[in-house]
Amino acid sequence: MFRLSMLLSCIFMTNTAMEDKNIATNFVDSTDVTDFDQYAVTCYICVNVSDNLVCNQFAIDRPCKPGETFCHTLHIMDKKGTSILVNKKCTTEKECQRNKVGCVEIDAQTICVSCCDQNYCNVNVPTNSSTAVFDDKISKMRMLAKNLFREREKALTTTIKESNRGARSLNAVFSLRSLSIVFLLLGNV
Repeated sequence: MFRLSMLLSCIFMTNTAMEDKNIATNFVDSTDVTDFDQYAVTCYICVNVSDNLVCNQFAIDRPCKPGETFCHTLHIMDKKGTSILVNKKCTTEKECQRNKVGCVEIDAQTICVSCCDQNYCNVNVPTNSSTAVFDDKISKMRMLAKNLFREREKALTTTIKESNRGARSLNAVFSLRSLSIVFLLLGNV
C-alpha cells in the first residue's frame, strides 16, 4: 500500500520538473504577454507531507510562476480515511482539467485529486468525489476579460484606420480644390 503512495509521489514530483524543463524550452517573448497573462495565483505548496494540517502549517507561501494558474492537490488516504500523503503544488491548465480530478480506490487506498484557480483555494484536501472538484471560475473570468479587451482593441484600431482614411480623403479633396483655385487664378492672369 505504501509503495503505491511513494510511486505516485515520485510521479507528482517528476512531473513538475518535466514541466519546468518544457517551459524553459518553449520560452515566449515577454513583450507578447498581456496583463491578463501576468495573473499569479498563490497556492499552498508541499510535497510528501503526512497530513493537511502539517502541509498548511509549513507550506511554501509564494505566488506561482507565470502560466501556472491552478492549485493542484493530491490526497491519499487509507481504508479508514486517514491521510497517508498530501501533495500540493502550482500547475498549468494542461495538468488541471475537469477529466483529471476526482477519487479512485486502489489497493484499499483512496486517491483524490482536486484543482482550483483562486488564491489559497487548496487550503482543504479532497476526501471524496464531492470535494475532489475542478474549479476554474477565475480562469473563465480572465478569458472573458481577455476576449473583451481584444474586441475593444480591434474596434479601436478599426476606428482609427477608418478616421485616417477619411482624413486622407479629405486632404485629397482640399488639395484638388486648392489646385483648381490656383489654376483658375493662373488662367485669369
